[in-house]
Amino acid sequence: MGYRKSNVYSSAVRKSCNSKRKRKKKIDIKTAGIITAASAVVIAAGLAVYSHLPFVKVNNAIAAGNKYTESADYEAAIESYEKAIAIDPKSVAAYSNLAGAYLSLDDREDAKKTLYEGYQNTQNELLLKDYQTVIMNEAVSDMNAGQTSFDTVEKLLEILEETPDNTDAIELLDAAYERCFNDSYNADYNSLFRDNAGNYSKYAELMERMLSVYSVSASDEFKNVLLKYAVPYSDSFTINLEDAYSYRSLLDKIVSAVGTSNEIDSIRNCISDAENVQGIFADIFVQLDVGNVDELRDFVVSDEYIALRNVFLNNLETPQENTTYVSISREAIILNRRDNGFTYRFLNFEENPETTGVITLWANFFEDDGVQRNSISYEPGAINGNLYPHTKYSVTYLLSYITSGKSTKVAKMNYRLDTTITFEDGSTEETIVGDWGGPNEWIMDIDTIESRIRA
Repeated sequence: MGYRKSNVYSSAVRKSCNSKRKRKKKIDIKTAGIITAASAVVIAAGLAVYSHLPFVKVNNAIAAGNKYTESADYEAAIESYEKAIAIDPKSVAAYSNLAGAYLSLDDREDAKKTLYEGYQNTQNELLLKDYQTVIMNEAVSDMNAGQTSFDTVEKLLEILEETPDNTDAIELLDAAYERCFNDSYNADYNSLFRDNAGNYSKYAELMERMLSVYSVSASDEFKNVLLKYAVPYSDSFTINLEDAYSYRSLLDKIVSAVGTSNEIDSIRNCISDAENVQGIFADIFVQLDVGNVDELRDFVVSDEYIALRNVFLNNLETPQENTTYVSISREAIILNRRDNGFTYRFLNFEENPETTGVITLWANFFEDDGVQRNSISYEPGAINGNLYPHTKYSVTYLLSYITSGKSTKVAKMNYRLDTTITFEDGSTEETIVGDWGGPNEWIMDIDTIESRIRA
């Protein structure tokens, strides 16, 4: 009995277990469905979050930009790359590709700006190298086009200020030296430093920057280039006196920091000599500026004037060009290249009609009874910009006859003033004053003198 009961129990138990298993199975299937649905929601949410991650947005923007670039739609490409940079200012690829798009549009300025900003934001050396490559390509384009100028030199200096040992930039700077002055500043002797473009200031700034680069990296290659640029590659150039003194100070600094050359030394000598000559004539110019032509009498026989005159008269060594009639003016000097360096001279009236006045030293050999004549002339500046009538005063201390008493002619050293006025039509009016400033002063116009000679 008990066994059967056991069997019934067992059967009941089996039914109960089967029923539980069936119920459990149904529950498991429902749970699985819920989990599966939840997983789908999680995955979808994960995809949404992933697509909004910054690096994904950056990559998508770059990829879009690349597609636009492939189809040559560079404006759209630029917009996409800029979007990538706005999201991630440290994306090297975005800066590089954006610069490439600008270069495809031949927009070098924005390409350079992009690469340099990228380098500043990322400190990536490849971006800096690309930036410098664009600059060097610009310099090469300038040289190939015959348009090398101080601007070209400045481009290369920008590279050397970032990387002073950049051998490519140094080589290009060396190659630009002759081209720079030939292409842009050799049209005439005024075009280098004396035009209205402020070229001397630009040149001086570039030389100061070269000195700064040299102080960081004093290579022999860069030293040689710097010494070249210290002297313009020009057979002749004009420089205002004020700039000349500044130029000499610059050369002094270069000599102290880098070294010197024969050309540098000769230019320094020229400028120093010009300053000394200006000192000799400074006071007489002040007198002439206010119309005191009479002061030329004493000046033409002064020791300092005669000493300078004798330098040219006796062909003594001087950096000033040795001629018979030596112009002295206060505006500018012309430096001329010679085999052993440079010589100089002051501008004359024809070369600089806007002058405030020109004195001409006469070094012609002429003796009166064994006494050398002393002569000088002066041309005042234009009045209110009017060149004509143009007056020239010539003063000579010479041995000539003067009237003593009523008719007696006596030979003695005295002054003679010759005043020549030139009019716009080319005609002239000349007057001579003998024994000028003496007790027996006489006046005669040139027409009268010529009629007497003909008679």
